[in-house]
Amino acid sequence: WEYVKSPFLFFFSPQVLLLACAEDLECVPGFQQKVFYIEEPFAFTEDQPVLNLEFDDCKGNNKLNFEVSNPDFKVERDGSLVALKNISEAGRALFVHARSEHAEDMAEILIVGANERHGALKEIFKIEGNLGIPRQKRAILASPILIPENQRPPFPRSVGKVISSEGAEGAKFRLSGKGVDQDPRGIFKINEITGDVSVTRTLDREAIANYELEVEVTDISGKTIDGPVRLDVSVIDQNDNRPMFKEGPYVGHVMEGSPTGTTVMRMTAFDADDSSTDNALLRYNILKQTPTKPSPNMFYIDPEKGDIVTVVSPVLLDRETMETPKYELIIEAKDMGGLDVGLTGTATATILIDDKNDHPPEFTKKEFQATVKEGVTGVIVNLTVGDRDDPATGAWRAVYTIINGNPGQSFEIHTNPQTNEGMLSVVKPLDYEISAFHTLLIKVENEDPLIPDIAYGPSSTATVQITVEDVNEGPVFHPNPMTVTKQENVPIGSVVLTVNATDPDTLQHQTIRYSVYKDPASWLEINPTNGTISTTAILDRESPHVQNNVYTALFLAIDSG
Repeated sequence: WEYVKSPFLFFFSPQVLLLACAEDLECVPGFQQKVFYIEEPFAFTEDQPVLNLEFDDCKGNNKLNFEVSNPDFKVERDGSLVALKNISEAGRALFVHARSEHAEDMAEILIVGANERHGALKEIFKIEGNLGIPRQKRAILASPILIPENQRPPFPRSVGKVISSEGAEGAKFRLSGKGVDQDPRGIFKINEITGDVSVTRTLDREAIANYELEVEVTDISGKTIDGPVRLDVSVIDQNDNRPMFKEGPYVGHVMEGSPTGTTVMRMTAFDADDSSTDNALLRYNILKQTPTKPSPNMFYIDPEKGDIVTVVSPVLLDRETMETPKYELIIEAKDMGGLDVGLTGTATATILIDDKNDHPPEFTKKEFQATVKEGVTGVIVNLTVGDRDDPATGAWRAVYTIINGNPGQSFEIHTNPQTNEGMLSVVKPLDYEISAFHTLLIKVENEDPLIPDIAYGPSSTATVQITVEDVNEGPVFHPNPMTVTKQENVPIGSVVLTVNATDPDTLQHQTIRYSVYKDPASWLEINPTNGTISTTAILDRESPHVQNNVYTALFLAIDSG
């Protein structure tokens, strides 16, 4: 070919950019233009021409035939490229192979976005010297191949053909990629002379749905002279997988008294077949309900979504009147849109009827008794209640409150989580001499609020009578400790101080006697009746029993109880 020095463009439509070849000085067989750039449209419209290709074998184009790499397009006898249907995505390139009685050639149509247009033109015109030289394009046409899975022997089986316009003597096709010379090896082969592609064994779409192979043309020495180009092999799905419920166990909850049509749960099955086909189009159905009372049809499942809903009236959905609050449904999923020929899978749905808080807790008796020794803390009595609601819910769990008789906050009450009893405790020691009796008023409620038409009644409150038992308490010194300052070497028998202890048991008439408990240097004595402390030896500041000028002694006060 010969080219004029200045490259130029023809705009045949707003979407098509055509690279102009040079003006021919003589007829050259083949496509008169080999590379086209299309600005990607929003969609290709059925039967609307995309562009015109001009092929001339210089001998009348007898028996001219066009092949397009994308089966959704064709080339008319006059060279018009048209879409066979409305297409929103055509990939990034189309290859057109033309063959007549006397010549064959290949053209490449590249599809670029609007923002790629400037860069695409730069690629078209790579300047070498002062001549515009278009890029050389590959001459291999490798149309996608579709193969049904689960084909039966005999193998190998022809599945497609690769075409090359490269006519070098001794040229051969070579196929490579996963499924050829990479694991799993040996699935596909190519006839190195004709380009026929064959499969050697049964394919499983669920194992590998697509193979991306590469085809190249080599010379007689094995050197690549064209390619590689990509060859896509897609495995067509067969309905060979049953629906499976993978996310179990399936457990749903619905509140008793819920309105008809309340959604309980969703059951979703998985089908390994192609999701774009009826092979994986699932429909759901309830095969069995256990138990069958109060109605054999308590629930309905949406055949398409798998949503399980209630279909009985709220009156029948009453947990207290049911023989059991648990229902089991056998759910079936069938592919092929639920047709009789579809494959099926089943799973169990467990539905629990949850309890409303329609029964308030009630004390088992109106008055409880308790006895506690003064000065002691801890649990003194367990208050018992009854509640007909579900023990596993907040409608049953009790919450206790002291509403009267606890001004000093000496008492607290907590719930035993296992028994639901109220554990009444003394948290501040009680004093018999201050009060020998206490009366508490306690109410009980649930963690969850009662439903609107139910209220707490008189049985939800109770009285606790607490008797405090007197304990003989030891005398108490006032103040304690006591501090006195004396000179060393004071005469023996000198009075140091007089201590005083009182008995907290004011209601008991007891006498108090005093004694020495600890006197490290044996310097002191105490009068057992009046508590007067005096010296029995000379006080010595330098004694080892004196620390930082301080001598410490301990004394006891003992009552007659």
